[in-house]
Amino acid sequence: MTDYIEPHTVSAVFTFKNNECKEKFVDFCNGDNGLSVTRNWEGCQSIECFETHDNPNRIVIWQKWDNRECHESYVKHRHEDGSFEFLHELIVTAPEINPLRPVVFKTDKQQIEEIVKDMCYKDHTLGMSHMNDNCVFVRPSGNPLTKHGWNDMMNNSDAVVDSSELQSINRLTINGNMAFVCYTSHVKFTYKGVENDDVAVFTSVLEKSDGKWGVIHGQRSTGRKPGEEPPKF
Repeated sequence: MTDYIEPHTVSAVFTFKNNECKEKFVDFCNGDNGLSVTRNWEGCQSIECFETHDNPNRIVIWQKWDNRECHESYVKHRHEDGSFEFLHELIVTAPEINPLRPVVFKTDKQQIEEIVKDMCYKDHTLGMSHMNDNCVFVRPSGNPLTKHGWNDMMNNSDAVVDSSELQSINRLTINGNMAFVCYTSHVKFTYKGVENDDVAVFTSVLEKSDGKWGVIHGQRSTGRKPGEEPPKF
């Protein structure tokens, strides 16, 4: 029996400058290079578009894909064919594109473990969705980065992440609305043309606010080579 795999669901919100810009987008979606391309893309299960009641110039698009990789392949195509460049001329701000997860009532421990997995994912924006706006991340050099600074660094063309995965959760302590987690990840990346293959230890402090866990502080150790002796916990 084949295991059931939850579809990769994505919400995209576009706020247009005016009705004329919205209609240009609608015409594009109905054209030969519009939603027909999306629906025929490998892994696309469904795509639906909605207009919000409070702002008719705001369109919400719900998509379901077989997996995250299929969606990433589609987004890459839209960047390459000029669709995003065309879209940016029509909208007020950058589109709000967020992966969604079905609501499942999990324990605090399970929720934090899921956050750690997301923090180790190749696409750094998934981990950033769990970071408090005032989060501070300390690099091995000791220099701290804000959430926005982290985003700028990861979006820098000098840094290219080839793969990133969680190796282990070493310690996890929960005390009321505060939690501490220590984990190890394996990342392969290129920085200014130099290839890196790092196994690093991370620590994160999380706070639960309005029922949701968020990272308020993070720290990364200096990376080790995969063959080196790992620290003991």
